[in-house]
Amino acid sequence: MLDLAKAVASSSTGEGRRALVLDEQWGIGPKLHGGYLLAVLAQAAVDELSPEAGDAGHAFPQAVTGTFLRAPDPGPADVEVTVLRRGRGASQVRVLLSQDGRPCVEAAMVLGDAPDPAPHEGDVSPGPIPVTPFEACERRPETTEDGRGGLPIMRVVDTRLDPACTGFLVGRPTGEGRLTGWAELDTREPWTPVGLLVALDILPPACFDLGLFGWSPTMSLTAHVHAVPAPGPLRVTQWLDHLVGDRMHERCEVWDTTGRLVGQASQLAAVRR
Repeated sequence: MLDLAKAVASSSTGEGRRALVLDEQWGIGPKLHGGYLLAVLAQAAVDELSPEAGDAGHAFPQAVTGTFLRAPDPGPADVEVTVLRRGRGASQVRVLLSQDGRPCVEAAMVLGDAPDPAPHEGDVSPGPIPVTPFEACERRPETTEDGRGGLPIMRVVDTRLDPACTGFLVGRPTGEGRLTGWAELDTREPWTPVGLLVALDILPPACFDLGLFGWSPTMSLTAHVHAVPAPGPLRVTQWLDHLVGDRMHERCEVWDTTGRLVGQASQLAAVRR
């Protein structure tokens, strides 16, 4: 089992290009997890920028917007990092993941300095959504009974849904379009800012809470990372904001064990009914 740091690592091949092996464990069904792919791109950007800074400067992915062009397979892939602007407080980059010469995922990013680890007294953000304690929530299995195939990522991310929102599993969705639960890496390694990109996409599609269980591939995912999480499981809530036809908009918020909002995301996904 590869820990997350190794699963997103790449090696430089010169001139902003990097090579890596996409790990099959970080998948949903036969496809690789969207948050994992963004984490791969963000780590490549951090690794390309840090040597230029001479220290750990601009190693914090403050904003990442990914467009998913086609689903890469587990195995060898290439990443190209283009620095669009390097400023004092932030750098803007574009990162492209390709496989066999075909573009798969492209992301635009803003990277900056890591924020103060302690919450600032001027911080204004929503408090965490109430949730059943981590220990009282059942871990999500690696297999499904709805024909979508296995969930290998559940072996590496201990994901637990609040029993209050699991009615959809027995044909009784609440109809609210909201799922809440917990996420902790199976290795119990601390979540990093790059790792938060995985956590911000880890819950099932919120449309499940409406009784819609089709495949929901991500088309665009934007994540904002606010802070380095405190050790321990993350509290995650995902909402369905809008659904019409074969498109839905979701948003996700993540809090750490101190109750601090450490990240939020929005995504446009297809709905396969």
